[in-house]
This record gives sequence, C-alpha cells and structure tokens, in this order.
Amino acid sequence: MWALAMASEMALDERSDNFVRFEIIMQMLARSLTCLFPAVLILFLLICGAGFAEKKIQKNDGKPLRALLVTGGGYHDYKKQKTILTEGISKRANVEWDIFIGDAAKTKAKLSEDGWADDYDVIVYNLCHAHETDGNFVEALSKVHREGKAAVVLHCSMHSYHWKVPGETKHWPAMLGVTSPRHGKHAPIEVTNLAKDHAVMKGFPKKWTTPKGELYHIDKTWPSATVLAKGSIDGGKKFHDCVWVNTYGKGRVFGTTLGHHNETMSEDNYLGLVTRGLLWATGNLE
Repeated sequence: MWALAMASEMALDERSDNFVRFEIIMQMLARSLTCLFPAVLILFLLICGAGFAEKKIQKNDGKPLRALLVTGGGYHDYKKQKTILTEGISKRANVEWDIFIGDAAKTKAKLSEDGWADDYDVIVYNLCHAHETDGNFVEALSKVHREGKAAVVLHCSMHSYHWKVPGETKHWPAMLGVTSPRHGKHAPIEVTNLAKDHAVMKGFPKKWTTPKGELYHIDKTWPSATVLAKGSIDGGKKFHDCVWVNTYGKGRVFGTTLGHHNETMSEDNYLGLVTRGLLWATGNLE
C-alpha cells in the first residue's frame, strides 16, 4: 500500500511539473508573439502599401512632369475644380503644378507673354472664354501646341476661342480635335468605352454614368483625332463623341467634354481618365 501511495504521489508530481513546464512555454510563446507583432504588422502594412502604390498610374520615380493649369471664366466652379484636378491627378501620377486662374482679359494677357509655356511639359485647359474675337491671338496660342507642347483640354475649352473668331480657318478646334457649337440639357451622361485596348482607356469601365452632366454636341471630329468614348443622355438614341486623343502638328492632345460638375470631376473614373490622358499626351503612356 505504501509503495502504491508513493507511486501515485510521484505521478501527480510529474503531472504538476509537466503543467508548470507547459505554462512556462505558453508564457514564453506569448511574450515572443508580443515582441513579433509590431514587426509582423509593419510587414503587413508594407505589403499592403506596395499593393496600393501599384494603383498609381505612373510610379513616383524619376523627374516629375511639370504642368500648368489654365482655368477661369463663367458658368463653372473653377475655384474648386482647380483643387480637384491638381490634387486628384498628383495622387495618380508624378506631376507638379502651377495654376493660373483669371478672366478672359487676364488669361489673354498671360497666354500672350513670350515663352509662357516653355517651363512646362503639358498645358491643361479647363476654362470658358467663348467671346474672344482676336484671331491672331488664337492662332498664336494654337501654334504653341502645333510646335509640340502637349495639351489636355477639358469641357468648356471646347466652347472657347472659336465661336466669334472670324474667318474659315479655326486653329483652336483643329488643335482640340473636335468642333462643338452647343451643349444639351443637364443630365447624367452614359459614357461608352469605344477603345478598351487604348492606353488612355485601360482601367475605364465598359460603361459609366456620370453623377451629373452636360453633354456637348460635336458637329465635327477632325481627321487627326481618334475617338475613345461616346456619351448619351437619352438611353442611347443619340450619341456624341466625348473622349478622344488628337495629333496637332508635333503636339499631342487629350480631350474630353465631360466635367461640368464637381461631382463628376471628383469621381475616380474621371480623374483616372484625365491622368492617363495627360500621361499619353506627354509621351509617358503608350
């Protein structure tokens, strides 16, 4: 009996020792995990960050593109749109900005200065100056792009610098790639992607409806332009070209008539589209 009792006691002691050892091991493991957690978390964030960085259309390496946004005029919220555009594009590509905002007279004075565009890789026009009558000024302005300066032209740029310019030669519409005499009523625009394999349209959905819209009527698409998307506000009964690229002399031009409302301009689809257009125009996206 005494031997049996001793054996039982020894077995209990062994189980107790095993439990203590197990508890010590678990405590050590817990401390190890606590020490490792920050490193694991940092690794996880780095991996995720790399994934997010890949969503940028252009990697932030090398020399940034220098862009000048020329904006101003009536009928649009250009004060807010200058921020929406510049900040939105710079989040997607390595672009540094200067901004000029002014009325028609101040804009004409700025764009008449010698070498006004020399410091920039691309000029982005988001303006509305429809009453200019000085054909010599418009021809000189267009010549900047015919000689090779890249351009991005948005929305009411298509109604600027040609309606009241006399003569048959329309230098500004030739640079734009389209001629637009008017726009339709305010309504969301169903945009159809016509060129899913074009670099500018990769990432743009097959169809996209803008939150709000003002569809421009296009009477002429110039032979030098390639249409990338069309838009409709009546369920597809009638379409107008609304996204395109153009070659004007030595210059590349990206254009879209979309963008009247801040709500549309703030959309990822819109900012991604314009960013890719800017990169294409500057020869950084093929």
